[in-house]
Amino acid sequence: MENKDLFSDHAAGVLSDWIEKDFRFQADAIRKATIKKYHEFVRSAPDYGGRKSPHVNQIYDSLLLLAFCSISPRNYTLEELEPLSFEMFMSSFRILGKLFNANHKWIMNLLAVIFQKSTEKCNIHAEQYPDDFKAEIQPYDKKNGVVRYCFTKCPIADFVKKNHLEKWMPLMCNCDHTALHMIHAGLIREETCFTGDICDYCVVSENNPLMKQYELVRNQDGLLISRRKSEKESQL
Repeated sequence: MENKDLFSDHAAGVLSDWIEKDFRFQADAIRKATIKKYHEFVRSAPDYGGRKSPHVNQIYDSLLLLAFCSISPRNYTLEELEPLSFEMFMSSFRILGKLFNANHKWIMNLLAVIFQKSTEKCNIHAEQYPDDFKAEIQPYDKKNGVVRYCFTKCPIADFVKKNHLEKWMPLMCNCDHTALHMIHAGLIREETCFTGDICDYCVVSENNPLMKQYELVRNQDGLLISRRKSEKESQL
């Protein structure tokens, strides 16, 4: 799949291989239909700043995946496509998992700095391109190793709502949990911009006692959401 667009070469290659495997003799037609639909999506989308956006890959790789989901003749379930979305968006975390282990305190300290810098960069860009992501971050709880931040605006959630593609939004959200697991971290998230006003991130090491207070469940939309356990359940 030749890339002259804003989606990443990696995402395009992963999707092309998936199409080849699942559609074989129809593969070329499916690829062309996907790109055509992607161009339609881009023309209808707001200006996010193009390659200047700190989230250029997240946004345009998502539009590419949504385009494929929109034109696919196969009626996939979310669970069937979650491996594809992880490979498109988060597969680099497999490599990071060999280098970083969030159970080490210095890794959580490093993650806190990374999230802080990312939030600052995100909001500076949003001043000029208000349709892009906006975020807030709380002071790092160094004592307990807890990073808390949230997106107050998600252009992907806005796009799927506007274009009635809500079925596929979990593909962009659920892979966050798998990605953080790869670096031995846990994500506690009770709300997203798709279901509420914010997308909240509470990031801790997988061994943090806070993780035992929550369980991961699928809501009615297929989103993985952290549910707080009762006191009795937490003790089990």
